[in-house]
Amino acid sequence: MINDCTIRPYQLPFEQPWNSNHGTHTIRQGFLVELKDEAGNYSCGEAAPLAEMGTESLVQCGNGLKNLKEVTLHHCAEELISQLEPYRKNHPALCCGVESAAVELLAKQNHLTLGQWLSGGSPNQIHVNQILPAIDSSAIDPAGSHIIKLKLGIAPIQQELSQIQQLALHLSPNQRLRLDANQAWHYDEAAHFLSQLHSLPIESIEEPLQNPTLESIDQLQQQCPAPIALDESVRQIGITEILDHGSLQRVVLKPMLLGGPRTTFLLAQQFQKAGIETVITSTLESSIGIVSAAYCAAAADPRQQQAHGLDTAHYFSEDLTLAPRIKNGILHLP
Repeated sequence: MINDCTIRPYQLPFEQPWNSNHGTHTIRQGFLVELKDEAGNYSCGEAAPLAEMGTESLVQCGNGLKNLKEVTLHHCAEELISQLEPYRKNHPALCCGVESAAVELLAKQNHLTLGQWLSGGSPNQIHVNQILPAIDSSAIDPAGSHIIKLKLGIAPIQQELSQIQQLALHLSPNQRLRLDANQAWHYDEAAHFLSQLHSLPIESIEEPLQNPTLESIDQLQQQCPAPIALDESVRQIGITEILDHGSLQRVVLKPMLLGGPRTTFLLAQQFQKAGIETVITSTLESSIGIVSAAYCAAAADPRQQQAHGLDTAHYFSEDLTLAPRIKNGILHLP
């Protein structure tokens, strides 16, 4: 049984302002969900909402956690997870924090890591992509991952195309670019952008369209030499609709947007069974949330076929705990 539940608000400053098509952030705010059971096992989950990415607001998340805390005590971890059902649709960050803490507690009670508890066995390391804060070749780590992610949709399209073309000249032969437009463009803008990529080392492009539909993504995919991936629009379009449609090549799954590591792992299995590649990424949470997402990625990708988007902790000038060790593009799980 759970005999203690503590909700702790936090805020972390970014080393430099974080810019994307959705806006600029100088701090990251959220909540820690700390659980203890009668045997003294301790676990911690993170609820870090980002309303512009499709979660509830910070205030809604905090109020929901206060309400849920009242029913947490004297339940077991499995029962606590079942209590999340009314929150699943509108409070994904809350669910991620509570589910993360509950499944970590279950893993500890069974003397397992979270990855082992999720899948019955998983590697203790995963490949991650590099993220560049700007389209700047000097920021590339030559000893880092071979997949380099760029945020687009901030400057005019032609300017970003020119910058990418220049950046590509500085890549090593095994490096490729993962592009993320964060739903910045109208269809004609996206089609123009994609038409200019055929000579460039592009690994994939995420969320090129404002208000995407599966049909519009299909049309763009015919013009694009690399997979087009859905990320924040997975929830907008609907998981059942994507699975039934059958032609999407890749999804990016964020536990903070989907409700937690177990929920995300189970969704990844569904997508993979349908032949859709899955990449697990963080949502600018602290190292506590990143480690939880990393165990989910290890369980969902045991053959390490993808580079996951989990190398973000270093963008904070301080953190809540020790960041996972990343060397040569590989994140080592604690």
